[in-house]
Amino acid sequence: MKSVLGALIAACVLLSATMAEAQGRGNAYGKRNQSSSGSGTVPTPVAPAAPETFQPLPTGSGIRNFGAWLDDASVLPQGRGSLSVSFGYWRTSGYREFDFPVADGAIGLTRRVQFGMSVPYYHANEPGGPVARGVGDLYFSTKIQLREPEKSGSVGFAITPLLEVLSVAPGPDRHRVNWAVPANFEVQREGWRVFGSAGYFSRGALFASGALEIAVADRAWITGTISQSHSLERDDLSTALGIASRRTDASGGVGFSLSPNIAAFGVIGRTLSSRDPTAASVFLTGGVAFGFDAGRNITRTN
Repeated sequence: MKSVLGALIAACVLLSATMAEAQGRGNAYGKRNQSSSGSGTVPTPVAPAAPETFQPLPTGSGIRNFGAWLDDASVLPQGRGSLSVSFGYWRTSGYREFDFPVADGAIGLTRRVQFGMSVPYYHANEPGGPVARGVGDLYFSTKIQLREPEKSGSVGFAITPLLEVLSVAPGPDRHRVNWAVPANFEVQREGWRVFGSAGYFSRGALFASGALEIAVADRAWITGTISQSHSLERDDLSTALGIASRRTDASGGVGFSLSPNIAAFGVIGRTLSSRDPTAASVFLTGGVAFGFDAGRNITRTN
């Protein structure tokens, strides 16, 4: 159950980081940004005796495309499944989002391949404004283990190709279906482990993230995480609005094993980088995870 719990805490940290970092992701906040961004001209007199001239506003969308992914190199045993039901809350200076329910599931397909998906339902609004609701962005991933981590200290490796399906079309010259390729590592020791991911989102973002998980009791663990994302596309309007091209988020989580197949978890975090209008002053995640046998009779393959 510990490996399942650790993976689910990491998944919930990912969800929080995604909420805090994936601007323009297709939820209500992305819609608001798109409708308020753009380019245009404004009259600016340059000298009393000269004819009035026009100086264009900085070009761009006013939206930074960030992305983050946090995972380890472990996979579920073949035929073993996990499911978590959770909530997520994200707050900035001018925006609130509450995600519930959020369903995250995974199943071991072979000894070294695991399939997973995440389906959130969001409630989002500006303070005092109407609440937008709907199914949020969907994530479908396939984790392929290249080397299994061992408690002797050897490093495990995996890659996790994934598809990101935005809930709405993100705007001109943008795609609703995107991809990412995180590469994961994991080091296990007695009582603790370190894991992390780095890679690229096709929306135009590089990222790196890491976590330290420590056992504090036989059935309890704490996890600290940090992630950084860098938006690769030039966007002069975002720069003029004070939206940085890099952001760093950190969080802390705790998990409790209630039984061999049930665990509860919680995560709290915030943006550490520059306090621009999109920075998360706080994000929270909590829920319950379940482990189960999905198919003991699946033929084992290498």
